[in-house]
Amino acid sequence: MDRVIELEGVDNVRDLGGLPVRGGREVERGLLFRGASLAGLTAADEAVLFGRLGVSCVIDLRCGWERDAAPDRGPAAVPNLHIPFYDREKVGIEYTEGAQAGQVVGRDVPCDPDRFYRSLANPLTTRQMRAVVAEALERAERGLPVYFHCSGGKDRAGITALLVLAVLGAEPDAVLEDYLLTNVARDRREAENLARFTRLAGGDAARGRQLTTAHRARPENLRAFHEAVVARFGGMEAFIADELGIGPARRDELRRRLTRPAADAASVHVSAREAAVPDWEPALAL
Repeated sequence: MDRVIELEGVDNVRDLGGLPVRGGREVERGLLFRGASLAGLTAADEAVLFGRLGVSCVIDLRCGWERDAAPDRGPAAVPNLHIPFYDREKVGIEYTEGAQAGQVVGRDVPCDPDRFYRSLANPLTTRQMRAVVAEALERAERGLPVYFHCSGGKDRAGITALLVLAVLGAEPDAVLEDYLLTNVARDRREAENLARFTRLAGGDAARGRQLTTAHRARPENLRAFHEAVVARFGGMEAFIADELGIGPARRDELRRRLTRPAADAASVHVSAREAAVPDWEPALAL
């Protein structure tokens, strides 16, 4: 898949460009990138990400303690913006609810994915989402490629990608397909992930395996977030307008600038309803 960017020291990197949006269009390529942290960035990776791909800004969604423990690498001239979803010092809240099978080690929490994704629909975190989405889209709109990431590029980066794509009119099945690609990268690091979760399970190998499996990218995760958005804000369309502050006229403008006619219209997931916006509400009932 040409959207996936293989790097030496950074996992789960891909271009949102090429994903289908309604009306036979696709997201413009080379502007919106998602992935894992840049702590393992090599010189060769830097040449690809900041040279060939021209990434002009990095948005780090991690907590402050995660940044301190594993700082991003990259050119000093490229802005690295810290806009965390959770952070005790910067946001005012930190996620500390561990999964039943795990324990907190330091500030590392083996969370229950369902509860974590639902928790993201809180006012302080949605304020951060608004800032992240605005920053990414405004820079992309100016032709400036953006790379946003969390730790592994699955949860916080996954929700950011969902929101960016929803604003641009992507169909939910295309969003889910992109989200599930994370499992390709995770499977390559299965032994490393198992070791981490076994440590967080107090050395219990069976519980470690349970946590490792639970932390794969799963459709249920996006469903949990969507259900929380519906319950708290009335639905995805209301969330985009009211919480992200992006009304219909602005969405049309972004769609004109950040999407293009699909290269292969026959392969595009176009809603048969030809609605004004994708029908997120039943689709993410999955």
